[in-house]
Amino acid sequence: MRRDGQHSRQVPGRRAAVRTRAHLRTVLAAVLLLGAAGGTAGGAASAATPDGAGTPSRSGPTNGFSPRGPWNTRLPRTVPLAPDSAAVVANLVQDKAENYGSWAVNTDEYSAPIYSVARSTPRTRWTFSDCLGKPELAPVIAGSLDAVPTPPDLIASKGTDASVAIYQPSTDTYWDFWRAEKDAAGHWSACWGGKIEHYSRNPGNFANPLGATATGLPFGAFTVRIDELRRGRIDHALNLVTVRTKAGCHSWPATRDDGNTEGAHLPCEGQRFRLDPTFDVSTLTSPVARTMARAMQEYGLILTDKGGALVTYAEDPRPAMARNGGVDPYIALMDPDNLVPDGSEKYYALYDVPVDRLQALPVDYGRTP
Repeated sequence: MRRDGQHSRQVPGRRAAVRTRAHLRTVLAAVLLLGAAGGTAGGAASAATPDGAGTPSRSGPTNGFSPRGPWNTRLPRTVPLAPDSAAVVANLVQDKAENYGSWAVNTDEYSAPIYSVARSTPRTRWTFSDCLGKPELAPVIAGSLDAVPTPPDLIASKGTDASVAIYQPSTDTYWDFWRAEKDAAGHWSACWGGKIEHYSRNPGNFANPLGATATGLPFGAFTVRIDELRRGRIDHALNLVTVRTKAGCHSWPATRDDGNTEGAHLPCEGQRFRLDPTFDVSTLTSPVARTMARAMQEYGLILTDKGGALVTYAEDPRPAMARNGGVDPYIALMDPDNLVPDGSEKYYALYDVPVDRLQALPVDYGRTP
């Protein structure tokens, strides 16, 4: 199912090539649009992965999905790479260069707020809005809409995707929705989405064709939480969205795709990537970038959708802001030195994570019969 939202926002200012952390401070202070640092892609993965590689997270994953699923299992010390890894990564580098020159973090736009709700949260029947003009899909999603625990302060993400995720620990059930909307009477509808029962045993994907993303990969599996950034540790794979994805190709754990480009050496939706473990994450300027880059080395990234730029998703901060006097927690987390005073920190946070040091793993990596 096609998703047409543009998962990006243009960053103001002119482009500049940034080669040192000292130069970064000068550039950020001027609020310039940033380019990427150098490096090489492909080759064999290094054995520099921390102890415990190839095993599930020890203390239980913060995303709540199965600790043995693809999101929560550390990559082994040595992983096979796709035969065309360097060429696939070169296409990601091109997408970044030709679309705002940045690797952004989506938060309140084209990501999702994630709600954990109590057993007592009122259940309501949502409506199928059929924004795609496919009424035959109504019975497919009916079971996901008929009794949704809906908090009174629920909001969906800004932007045309209008996504939201809901988890109810007491029933171990998860929902996410696309183009979710509340009408004037307070009634919610969605154009698509899905429900996962026995969430904590699920590997982290919806049965085809359910789920808010075009790959059937749930927001709850990959979205970076604010609390994870506060503790400086992410114990699951992150997601990646890029502009060009291979038409008619998806890789496990994706259950479907909306690939948009014909040609060789393009990434498949669902394909797994890894940041070269030999890359020194301590050289990154932002503390958020260092935390996210470590997770990219230990757990990797999975391509979850296509969009208007190269981006990774983090939790929508607005529910937290509503509890905290309107203060956006990302400001202090992403830019503690206040180098970007205009509030655009999220668009710069990953600028010096080198895209060309990513490594593409084989299609369907980790899938078992």
